[in-house]
Amino acid sequence: MTGPSRGTYLSSLAHVCGDRRKVAELTGAPEELLAPLVREIVHFRESGQDIWELAAASAGRTLAESGARPDLVVYVSENDPDVTGSLARITDRLRLTSANHLALAGRDCGNLAPALEVAAALLAGGRHRRVLLLLADRALTGRRVMASGLSVFSDGAASCLLTAEPTAAARQLRLDAVASSTAVRTADSSAETAILSTVALAARSITAVLDDVGATRHDFAHAVLPNYRPTAQQFLMAALKLQQERLLPGPVTEIGHCFSADVLIALQQHLEAGTLPPGNRVLAGVSGPHTWSTLALTRIP
Repeated sequence: MTGPSRGTYLSSLAHVCGDRRKVAELTGAPEELLAPLVREIVHFRESGQDIWELAAASAGRTLAESGARPDLVVYVSENDPDVTGSLARITDRLRLTSANHLALAGRDCGNLAPALEVAAALLAGGRHRRVLLLLADRALTGRRVMASGLSVFSDGAASCLLTAEPTAAARQLRLDAVASSTAVRTADSSAETAILSTVALAARSITAVLDDVGATRHDFAHAVLPNYRPTAQQFLMAALKLQQERLLPGPVTEIGHCFSADVLIALQQHLEAGTLPPGNRVLAGVSGPHTWSTLALTRIP
């Protein structure tokens, strides 16, 4: 993200999740894959609601807090089988039937980054003033456990309001830069090869973000990663040369991995808890099967 796209503001962050379940109750996955997840993830979330219903519930909380009427709705879901119908149902339930809308997918759990980039470009170009961003997903049947063994998929949604100027919200973030790295692997690879590729992609995207904002790792007080197993997050922090004490952990033991909503959920919780004070800068990472994106954010009053 460069030039006029800088300075997108995130406010009124909200989320909803399904009912809490114990990872120990899962069946069907190999014991060697489940054992570390039982210890480290502990719980996941399961919902009987449709994906669009989760999105609408979270969006309702964002709209209630912001008091704003968006002129664009951006809906992000990798697993929704009827995106067009869902967008109609969401906007109808939220009484936003005259708002423009679009959907985005393709990077799986890394969809937050391109969604922010698209929204930022539209805001910077003056095409829209207020964008309602919705990220929602449910685990597919038989695919609750990540093939990599890094986490357990949970059903949930997150949302926020995006604007080109600060809002009156008490807690908000400024998006300063986004950088993504991609390396498509079509052939099957080992878990070790996949994690090494992920680390290489993450390192490149962090370097690009730091160059973009003219900063170093030491200028960022915090880092936020996807809700992977805590030991995996610790490994990534070390591999990316980020100090362990700067990690702002998401609620991984309570909600597992909520697809592309993880980072927004973690940021919301830390904003509300006061563990992300005004002026502090954050490096946030989001990952898809073939991508890693790094976001540079600043907490503003």
